[in-house]
Amino acid sequence: MRLTRDVLGAVVLGLAAVGAASAANNSASASSAAQHRNEARQTEHLSTSGSVTFAPGDLTEPVTLPPNPALELSHGYELLQDLDALGGPANEDVYGISQKPFSSYEAVVDSTSGDIGPTLLLRLIDSDGTTVLKNSDPVGVGFTRSLRWINGTAAEVNNQTVRVQSGQCTTDCGPDDVYFIRGYETTYSIPRFNNFGTQSTVLLLQNPTNYTINGVIYFWDTAGIQVANSPFTLGPKQVQVLITSTVPGANGIGGSVTITNDGRYGDLSAKTVALEPATGFSFDSPALPRIR
Repeated sequence: MRLTRDVLGAVVLGLAAVGAASAANNSASASSAAQHRNEARQTEHLSTSGSVTFAPGDLTEPVTLPPNPALELSHGYELLQDLDALGGPANEDVYGISQKPFSSYEAVVDSTSGDIGPTLLLRLIDSDGTTVLKNSDPVGVGFTRSLRWINGTAAEVNNQTVRVQSGQCTTDCGPDDVYFIRGYETTYSIPRFNNFGTQSTVLLLQNPTNYTINGVIYFWDTAGIQVANSPFTLGPKQVQVLITSTVPGANGIGGSVTITNDGRYGDLSAKTVALEPATGFSFDSPALPRIR
């Protein structure tokens, strides 16, 4: 029996050692995978192609690059970046962004180092490269900034940029003066409204925050054609109950709803309720932000 116990004990210890080694390997693999994901995330929007033309007989050719020419914000994009001035003028990081028609967006900068300071500049800049279209707002008690805006036109806007610059260290910013930037589309979607026949849809829109949110509710028919819209302004904790059949263009048809707004990502709460008087049934459709 003693021999049996000794053998079993050795087997158990051996299996435990194998399990520990396997766990260590899995942990190392997970850590390595996370590192590769972070590296891929930081470079997924960087251009890796281009061209330079050499004149006959020339072995060198100067190349002038705009600041961060290939950085682009998109939904769910995140990047750790620095404002190192490299001993020259103040560094300004420039991000392109493609704004789709009747959509809304947010850029957030946080996790800043101390030298960047509370005067960090996060702005939406027009196509001329100088006109400030929108300034950001502070968030919380730190240096975090949130820039929010709406493209309320039927055109795709691709010539505006989001720019980040320190208002404190400026030309003295070094490689340790870093920030984290994130991009979001803040447009909500509701898959159903129906004002056809005996059904009528009510939209419930709530602002649970402590700041005012403005926006526009868009109604689309089943073919994706915009048939109506309704602007709104909601103060803190306010609720709007909208009988959608009273909105010009939204009566007698069914389709879907989108909501643009100047609130932070996910801050609004909304749903539609379609009522069927003949049966007493109701059909709820929640408003959903775009998944990160």
